[in-house]
Amino acid sequence: MTYRVASTLLLSLAVFTLAGCDKATPVAPDGTVLIVSANPSKVSLRGTSTITVIGRRPDCNPLNPATEIRLSVDKGTIDSIVAVDSNGRATATYRADGRSGTAKITAATGTGTVMATTDVQVGESSDTKPAVIVSATPNNVPVNGTATVTVIARNSDGTPVAAGTQVILTTTLGSLSPNRPTTRADGTATATLNAGSQPGTATVTAIVGSSDAATTTVTIRDAAVAISLQASSQTIPPSGGDITFSAFVVNSQGQPVQGAAVTFQSQAGTFASTGVVFTDTNGIATNKLTVTQSQLAGVSSFTVTARTPSGTGQLLESTITITVR
Repeated sequence: MTYRVASTLLLSLAVFTLAGCDKATPVAPDGTVLIVSANPSKVSLRGTSTITVIGRRPDCNPLNPATEIRLSVDKGTIDSIVAVDSNGRATATYRADGRSGTAKITAATGTGTVMATTDVQVGESSDTKPAVIVSATPNNVPVNGTATVTVIARNSDGTPVAAGTQVILTTTLGSLSPNRPTTRADGTATATLNAGSQPGTATVTAIVGSSDAATTTVTIRDAAVAISLQASSQTIPPSGGDITFSAFVVNSQGQPVQGAAVTFQSQAGTFASTGVVFTDTNGIATNKLTVTQSQLAGVSSFTVTARTPSGTGQLLESTITITVR
């Protein structure tokens, strides 16, 4: 009785042990060959690719079904472990994470003794993305002025991008019209930069498709829109004397314009500065007029005028009358 029980226990243990061996994960033998491929091999910044691994034993037969292959990637994510089928083939999904560049995918056997790699291009590479040049003419305009923005877009082989390709334009100052121009047959597109009323530096950026951003700058200089002339006295005795004149220059926002060029002209007398006088930080240019008695002989009044160029180049002026008495 004891002998039969012992025999039964030994037999059960042997069956259990064999069943356990059948369920063990197969291991790739030494000399295994792995082949890795990606389809597609180029994806968008958030795209996916199917990674296929084929494993062959040293005798060229497929790896045992369920043999595990470990996967890793240096950019993006991928299933970490996959098992081959009866043909020695396993697949996984690679997912790009928004970073552009080359993602290197590595497949290795469970023991790590055999490895193979493949690459997936995420986004455009420097060899395939378009090249863009942007310029502005003129690159120095007054407030409320305009400049023509020109974009030249070329494919990686140097040919013009297709006609009708959209260009994305932005600016840090002013506005662009249109801000989404399309290319002509020669790969060029144009837009108008409207400077607006704020002086400063406008940085214009152009992007075509997957190209890098191209930039150019336009200086928007402060410009005069009005000038007002004042005198320390609006009368002068027949014996002559000195009068100080102040010209106040402002922009479209009513703020003083520093560095505006002002010229003074009088029907009588002589100014201390006969050339251009520039406004100070308060937008004021001053000049002293000296009038002699002989210059006032027979004169009952005379006029003094101050002029400065506007943003369009036209002269702005202000005139005041001085009475002799």
